[in-house]
Amino acid sequence: MEPTQRKMKILEAVVEAYIRTGEPVGSKSLCESLDLSVSSATVRNDMAELASIGLLEQTHTSSGRIPTELGYRIYVDQLMHSAVLTKYEQSRIDDALYLSADAPEHLLESAAALLSGMTKYAAVAASPSGESAVIRRIRFVQTGRCTAMAVLITSTGSVKTRLFRCEYIITPEIIEMFDKTVNEHFADVAVTGVTPAFMQSTAASLGEMSMLMSNVLMAVLDASREAASTSVSIKGQPNLFLIPQLASNDGKRVMELLSHSGEISRLLRSAETKASVLIGSETNDPALSNLSIVVSHYAASELCRGALAVIGPVRMDYSKVTAALEYTADKVGELLREMLEFD
Repeated sequence: MEPTQRKMKILEAVVEAYIRTGEPVGSKSLCESLDLSVSSATVRNDMAELASIGLLEQTHTSSGRIPTELGYRIYVDQLMHSAVLTKYEQSRIDDALYLSADAPEHLLESAAALLSGMTKYAAVAASPSGESAVIRRIRFVQTGRCTAMAVLITSTGSVKTRLFRCEYIITPEIIEMFDKTVNEHFADVAVTGVTPAFMQSTAASLGEMSMLMSNVLMAVLDASREAASTSVSIKGQPNLFLIPQLASNDGKRVMELLSHSGEISRLLRSAETKASVLIGSETNDPALSNLSIVVSHYAASELCRGALAVIGPVRMDYSKVTAALEYTADKVGELLREMLEFD
């Protein structure tokens, strides 16, 4: 085996041993576990060279070596072997997702909870961006003598609701009028196109009827604004407090970050490929410097795309986590296609 190949084999073994045990890895244990046909001294020298180029580090003078961020990066990009989920694990994912396939929001929440349970880390499910969504249908449901609810359904499967009140008694005939009038003006309109200016134009076209429907139009405007954003479901946040490398202050900052869906969406968008790994400082957020994020994207159509992610320690089993994410993302995309009737 060439020296460079041997060093990469040693790096791979150190990363996998450290992921498995959490203990620094010494040259003696590597010689016992690897068939390298070289002495312990040679392995020790190779480990020293790997440390000199920033792939391994030594926590104490007399201890073994552990991977650096760069070492993990080389491992993930070049050395990691793809894990294969067991039949039981696949069935567990299938069963949980099928049970939640009644609505896109329920499906994504289930996916996040499932991934958190399987990995024992935090998991995130982000809905498809609403920027490319169009309004498929708006329904109205009477909730009281003078109140009703607008239910806006988009092409990405997003369902947004808004309550509104009228200064008159609502009857089934009025609900039918709301339904007919609003859908004539809003069906197939992009949610980002529902602006105050668009509303003014619509109200003007309604003439005197707009006086009866001002609160109805405001409810549709509010629902459209929400549908244009990306919703994020996060499960298993308390698991992050069990990570030894995460100090209490860091944990608080992480929880604060996770409470802002916009920041999470930004992180997920920064991982552009189907399966991506952001390690430590690669997240470009000091609060996440001791964590890694593994991201996998799902697609129900060309324009209906979202992301699933697992947030955990830098010392995580990337191969296993990636396998679970990719399988779950494929199933989510498949079920969304069926739900939304995309070809």
